[in-house]
Amino acid sequence: METGRRGFLKGTAAMGLVSLCGGIRADMAAHPSAGRTLPPWKPGTFRIATLYTGRSEATFLTFPDGTSALIDCGDYPAAGVPAMPDPAVRPGESVARWILADNPRGKEVDYFILTHYHSDHCGNGKFSAGRSRRGGCALSGIGQAMEMLDFGTMIDRSWPRMEDPAPSTDGFTEGSAAHMRKIYAEALKRGTKVERFRLEKGSDQIRLLHGGWKGFSFAPLCARGCVLKRDGSILDLGAAAGVPRRRFSENALSLAMAFSSGGFRYYNGGDFSWRVKRPDGGHVELEDFLAPECPQVDVAKANHHGHHSMPDALVEAMRPRVVVAGVWHVAHMNRPTMRRLAKPGRPCLYAPGMFPGKRRREDAAEPWLKDFASGSFSGAHSVIDVAPDGASYRLAMVSAADGSRRILGAYDFKTQPKPPFA
Repeated sequence: METGRRGFLKGTAAMGLVSLCGGIRADMAAHPSAGRTLPPWKPGTFRIATLYTGRSEATFLTFPDGTSALIDCGDYPAAGVPAMPDPAVRPGESVARWILADNPRGKEVDYFILTHYHSDHCGNGKFSAGRSRRGGCALSGIGQAMEMLDFGTMIDRSWPRMEDPAPSTDGFTEGSAAHMRKIYAEALKRGTKVERFRLEKGSDQIRLLHGGWKGFSFAPLCARGCVLKRDGSILDLGAAAGVPRRRFSENALSLAMAFSSGGFRYYNGGDFSWRVKRPDGGHVELEDFLAPECPQVDVAKANHHGHHSMPDALVEAMRPRVVVAGVWHVAHMNRPTMRRLAKPGRPCLYAPGMFPGKRRREDAAEPWLKDFASGSFSGAHSVIDVAPDGASYRLAMVSAADGSRRILGAYDFKTQPKPPFA
């Protein structure tokens, strides 16, 4: 099997794929791969699967050597968008089914990374399919996925001091921190490692575990209301914003990180966002403090589902060519966020997995609507395969309506030149 760039390009040519690097508005359904089944992951490829369930956020990563990582796995009611593939199946099970079909190591997943304690990212006892076999935790979100998968290491935003920097008390948590305590207790009994996310320069906390691959790296960016600066120092956002971190929202405490494969970079920041009201009555966006420390990327997962997030400074810093999102609400990828993402003269493709008819009618006059991947209109997984040398990548929109893994359409991109990030 050819696993290098030559093999990757040979596979693309065999399917008759057409490069769209000069423009991204072509009909994705006209791509030669449309209607075919998503091919299995190949060694050397960095695969990023943003999974649509309509009730959660979950991203499954397969690194070039086959190391795997699940970032978030939640459970929450859909709001104005359909639950897929089956409303009777909880999203934790749907995510696990995808992994079992796609992961080169089957049920063995190397990492689970929890960005923050919100139900749509980790689940809770309120939205569940019962109790685990050992009775220790609710079958909700990652708790349900853990019944079907074996995780090597679980990495949490604050464990074991889950009240750090403050107890998670906002109304949206629905007891998620308590839910995660039970999950970690059960995971430890099963032999899974549980670790606190390390915000440090040069961290190897998330690394290749199965043979290695040159040119692949991980970079932590923020955690617990702090940002890792490029010089290795830590910026306390409470001090910077003039509001103690103990008063931050849960979203403001979210993890953010970047992954690189060759010249390609990917950003995932969970729900990192919050508009802070200063004591003097003024406001500041916490994402603005991340902007100068954030690398330029090719693909970005929109912070907070694209809901009142992604301010101008952060968009300018990241300059993504493709934006994906975890959507479970009709208001996600809202108009103000989209207008900030859609910078004039900078082509960007939006692939959130769902953009319902109501929103398309309301935003019909918006110029950025023409740059939506049409596969996102009715529910799809956004699957990105990065070539072994990182010089090119393909976005395939894969049907979320069933387990067929049918490709609705695809686009090909060349990786854009970027300043070094170290």
